[in-house]
Amino acid sequence: MTRPRFYCDAIEGEKVELCGSESRHLAAVRRLSSGELVELFDGLGKLAVGMVDKADVRRASVTVKQVKVLPRRTTARITIAVSIAKGARFDRLLAKCTELGVDRICPVVFERTVKQPENPRVVERWKNIAVGSAKQCRRLFLPKIDGPAPAATAVANLRSDFKDARFIVGSLSSDAAFLAETTFGGCDVVAIIGPEGGFSEQEERFLKEQAVEQVQLGDTVLRVETAALAFAAILTARRNAVEHASGVS
Repeated sequence: MTRPRFYCDAIEGEKVELCGSESRHLAAVRRLSSGELVELFDGLGKLAVGMVDKADVRRASVTVKQVKVLPRRTTARITIAVSIAKGARFDRLLAKCTELGVDRICPVVFERTVKQPENPRVVERWKNIAVGSAKQCRRLFLPKIDGPAPAATAVANLRSDFKDARFIVGSLSSDAAFLAETTFGGCDVVAIIGPEGGFSEQEERFLKEQAVEQVQLGDTVLRVETAALAFAAILTARRNAVEHASGVS
């Protein structure tokens, strides 16, 4: 039987406390009681097995019995740099990209991106969505989620963080290679997904200046979240197949 799993950003020492949504999940949703075994993960590769000491909706405590630490991947990392979509559509995008195994999600504000209300805690909210998805799919590593940024800033940051990455963007051009047939080896990949109104002429020039490769997903125009999930599914599936064939766990 699979043990219940909870998120804790600081798994240190013998005793760990959960509060807020995690303690409510433990006590009110899962209805666990003292003496039951649970798993804790920190989103950075640490997984602990522990025993519930106190189950309370406001604050729960767990005694850690065993800890395992996995290294974060340093090759074949997949980044989805995507125009922010409105409301629940972007929430679903974040959740599903987390489930698929995307390593980084970079929300981009293009010229035709739908304007969003100011929210200083939006990245925290997005992280909570990723935490819920990671618990559901039992993923140990949370994707890094950036704050919203203009296209030029986002690309500059990603170029700095992923020196040898290949940058790709969806295209309906018949000259573009099909993503499903494109090989990337072990290099990092950044997939750029624009707004539903399309890139502006200035953004088109910018992408060409940045040597972003055009690839085809198909011959239909996709919504933002559909394109993002298509890129995520194809890239992670191909990466997983290559690593499975080579014996990489």
